[in-house]
Parts: sequence; structure tokens; C-alpha cells
Amino acid sequence: MDVADLLLTSPFPLENVTDGDIQAFCHSLWGWEFCNACSRSQTCLGPPCSRERWSRLEPFFLYYKSTTASYVPEFQFGTPGAIASHQDIADIIRCIRQNPTVPRLQLTNSHFASRYGDKAEATPAVEDQHRAFNLAIKLMAMVSCSIETQAGGLLESGVEPCIWRGDKNLLDFFSSAFPSRDHPTLNDRDESSDPDIKNRLTAVKLKKVAGLKFRGTSDLRNHLKLDPKTGVVEFFHYTSVLKEHLVASKDGHGDALGCNIPRQLALETLDSLQKIMFPLEPESQAMLRSLVSKQALDPDCLRFGSTSYRREGENDIKYQYWGSRIMDLYDEIENPRPRGYLETWLERRSKARHVMLATLVGVMIAIFLGMCGLVVGVFQAWVSYQAWQHPVVSTG
Repeated sequence: MDVADLLLTSPFPLENVTDGDIQAFCHSLWGWEFCNACSRSQTCLGPPCSRERWSRLEPFFLYYKSTTASYVPEFQFGTPGAIASHQDIADIIRCIRQNPTVPRLQLTNSHFASRYGDKAEATPAVEDQHRAFNLAIKLMAMVSCSIETQAGGLLESGVEPCIWRGDKNLLDFFSSAFPSRDHPTLNDRDESSDPDIKNRLTAVKLKKVAGLKFRGTSDLRNHLKLDPKTGVVEFFHYTSVLKEHLVASKDGHGDALGCNIPRQLALETLDSLQKIMFPLEPESQAMLRSLVSKQALDPDCLRFGSTSYRREGENDIKYQYWGSRIMDLYDEIENPRPRGYLETWLERRSKARHVMLATLVGVMIAIFLGMCGLVVGVFQAWVSYQAWQHPVVSTG
């Protein structure tokens, strides 16, 4: 590719997506294999072709299309964009997965150096290279990130920065993006004063008792995150993606080298959603169906089978990542946070606030009745006074 060709690069190189692009992406991310018929966009020949799992990933594929369509290369005279096609994304994802212990900056430099060979003068702008890796991570791990030199731009856009530093590798990035939030009250059952926390903490009860609302998110970092001002709880709804990550690593691959996201993290996210927040009981499922329908969430949230992705011994896990957030939500049931003007003024603790509220209502009713009685008394006195001032004289 010479300079003239580079200048003709489309300003929106990822605007159009074909089935072949999606297939290449799935192959690089999960190792999917497709039969010859699928590769030629013909009728699938069936297993062991991975096309049979295609329909469950349709919501994620729509997310992929909308995310990649927003990419615009950082054009500079004589240099190409870091991503010219969807195959470039697949190549970057494969590079990241195969080198999880290589620092980001070294990995980025080596990837583009090998891609352009001796045409180093025509390599993409450094900022565009970083944006390309950010995009790959967003699709691979469902996390919006940046390198440290780009943090300011994220802050200006209102997005909390998740930094993947140039001197840190992929495993280091996951450790910083998803710090351990273990909570002994939740995980140490023998020492717990309330062993039924998980059974009592459901979205239905959070809505009824604490007045919380729920909203799906595509950013895995925001799972179970509560906004104390609005009372909105976010939950990661692309369960189909988490299951594919787990299937890809079920046989022992992907825990460290070649990983997508930590296996424990994926399991916790699924279980916290389907075993705690929305368990398999009618009222919770009705609520989840309503959220899926109204917010266009991933319908896979409603599929509860786990044998395809769960290893032996993974049916009952401890919450190392989401334990603290789960307990924060549980505290909303035990001590609902005041959010209205009246409740904010009243005492914070649940029982005391309700007692004070009842007392205040009673006092207000008594004052109202007293005022009504006073008005009636004044009116009666006025009538009596008028009758005394103007007596009725009998003419008989």
C-alpha cells in the first residue's frame, strides 16, 4: 500500500459489517469455527459449526456494529488509520489475547511494526493506535478504557476513566479495573449473622422496600453500581457474552494466558444477576421480562441453564469481585436511604424514620382538625354575636 492508497482510506472504515466480519471477530475472540457453507454465506451444515450459537449473540452483534461504526481514524498526511477494516479489529484482539503478560505500549508498538514491516514511516498516528486498542478491549472485555495520556478526554466527556497504563499488561489491567471487593458477611457463612442475605436480596424487594430502579448497562465495571442520588441500580445484561467467555475457557484454557476476562468475574456476574437479583421465581422473572422488553436488553438474561459453561464445583461460588456492592444493596433493604425532601429531613435509619414520619403525620392531622374546630367555633361565636346585636322582634 503506497501513500496514494493511504490517502484514499474511507473516513468511516467500519461503517459496513458483513457476516464474514462477524465470523472473523468470533473466531479471534472465542475460537469459533465455521463450516464451508457458512463461510460462503450459505445454509449451515450444522455441528460442529459454531453458527448454531449465532442467534443468541444477535444483541451483542448489534452492539458490535454500533460501537465499531463510531470509529473515525486519526488521519495525518501520509499515514493510514490504525483500523482500516473489521479484520484489523480481529487481529488486534488476537494479539492481545495471545500476549496477556506483555505491557500495553510494547504490545502496541510490536503489533503495528509487524503489520507495516519496513514502512515504519507510514504507520498510524500514535493516538490512533491507542484508540484502536481501546476499541478492541471494549469489544473483548466490555470495558471502556484509555491509556493514561487520554484520561483527560474521558473526564471531559463525563466518563469515569479506566486506565490501562502503557507499562502494565492485560492481567494488570483487569486487576485494576476489577479490584477485589470481598465481604466477609456475605462469603463467610459460618461467621455470618444473617446466612439468608442472598435469598432476601432480590430486585423485587429492593424496589418495594428501598424504592430502587434498575437499568441495563453494557459496561461490565458498572454491574450492581448504585447511584445514591437517583436510586438507579445498573446491571450488566449481556449474559450471552459472559457465557461464551466461560464456554471458551471451560476446558482449562483462558484462565490466565489467552484470557478474555477472569473466569471468576464472569461467574459472579451471572450468578449475582440470575441467582440473587432475579432468581427463578414468578415475580422476579416478571420484573426481568419487563426490563428486557422496555429497555431492549439481551433476552439471554432470561435463560438460566448453566451446564454448557459451568465446570464441576462452580455451582456455589464466593463473591470476590461484587461482594461489597451486593452488601451495599442489602443495606438499602435494612436501612433505606432517604431520597425525597421529607425523608431527607427525617432521621436516616429505617425504623426511626418511619416512626417519626407517622408521628409527624399524626401531629399535622391534629393541627388540621384543631384549625377546623377553631374556624367552626369562631363562626358560631360570630352568629351568636349577630343574633345578640340584631334580635328578632316578634310582631305578634
